Amino acid sequence: MDHYKTEHYRFVKESVTLLELALWKAKLGEKEEKSVEERAKKSKVDVESARKERRITCGADMVIKNVLPFLKLVY
Repeated sequence: MDHYKTEHYRFVKESVTLLELALWKAKLGEKEEKSVEERAKKSKVDVESARKERRITCGADMVIKNVLPFLKLVY
């Protein structure tokens, strides 16, 4: 049984990571559509800091918190 718990934990951890990355990517795509013209006008924008900010503001923490109860192992 411990082997199955360990495997389940590994799959849940991987799934949560993929979910976070998917949410971040969606947020990046949403913002890039609006900011393409702005970037052409403002070349001084720090792209890395903008990406980091979008990762923080993508809402993954709220989504993951609400998804995790459905991924619990029932034994």
